[in-house]
This record gives sequence, C-alpha cells and structure tokens, in this order.
Amino acid sequence: MRNRLPIHVQTIQSPMCSCDEGEQSVDHILYECKLLEHERDRLKAAVILSGNWPVSKDKLSKKFYKNFKEFANSILLDKVQCVNMTR
Repeated sequence: MRNRLPIHVQTIQSPMCSCDEGEQSVDHILYECKLLEHERDRLKAAVILSGNWPVSKDKLSKKFYKNFKEFANSILLDKVQCVNMTR
C-alpha cells in the first residue's frame, strides 16, 4: 500500500478576487488584477516585442506559450486566494 498525502480542499465563499477589484476569472487574472501587476508586466513585455497588448487568450496559449507558462508558474496562489478563504 502506498502512502498518500491528505488532500485539502477549501471552498471559496465569494467569487471576488483578493484585490477587491473584480471577480476572480481568467480574464481578471490575465489582464486586470492589481495583485499580479509585476508578474503581468513580464508577460506584457514579451508580447509587446512582437505584437500588441492585450492579446487574446488563444494567442497567449499558442504564440506566446512559453511566456504564458512562465506567467502562470510565477503566480503565487496564496496572493489571489487568501482573502477569499476568510470571507
């Protein structure tokens, strides 16, 4: 029998983002959330070198996949979830 780590699932009580500027959606996180400005600035800089910002999610996931992946991996989930857990 394998040892298994316990899985902790937390229910978010509100769709509002921790920044209190909008609902926590893909569009909000990619284009608007003020808590992720630093992470987004690096993504925007890479996109602007060969195109315009904002760019579609489809283009982000295809043409700018490497940069998008770096953005996604750089997000600290605690940064955008901590307030929601306490509401």
